[in-house]
Amino acid sequence: MSGLRRRLDLADERGVTIVELLVVCATLGIVMAGVVNVFVSGARAGSDADGRFQAQQDARLGLERLQYEARCASGASLIGGGTGPSAGVVLTLPPICSHASGTITWCVSGGVLRRYAAAACTGASRPFVSAVTSGAPFSLPGAGSGSLPQLQVALTANATGRAGDGFSLADTITLRNAPRAP
Repeated sequence: MSGLRRRLDLADERGVTIVELLVVCATLGIVMAGVVNVFVSGARAGSDADGRFQAQQDARLGLERLQYEARCASGASLIGGGTGPSAGVVLTLPPICSHASGTITWCVSGGVLRRYAAAACTGASRPFVSAVTSGAPFSLPGAGSGSLPQLQVALTANATGRAGDGFSLADTITLRNAPRAP
């Protein structure tokens, strides 16, 4: 036991030098900067992914609502030819539609797809899809003889504004309550 005590008594008790302390602090600073950078990058990537997911979810919800109303519609007409800064489609809903009747208008204005309970893109609206980039989201192709008219929707959106982050949704919706083409 006395040998151990002697070793402990003879141990160097000077501590560390300022140079050693600065080297350790600098090394820890570099390591911590790298770790913080990884965490910040991960948080930013998660936020971007969440934004893209939410934008896609909103677009699907908007397209589903538009499909529901267009399928019940007895007529449709384009506003501005379906293109331009205020592209839209006016749907005429007969009284047999359980969710609404009268005129409903879907417009892309200022990069946002909105639903108006009116015959124009004015007044109170509900926004569905943000960051719409498509120039011609709506079209009404000519119906063949004996067939029902159809509304074509082609939405392109980019929630982040970065190239490659955009997405597209497209559908052809048959207006089931419309008269057949002669």
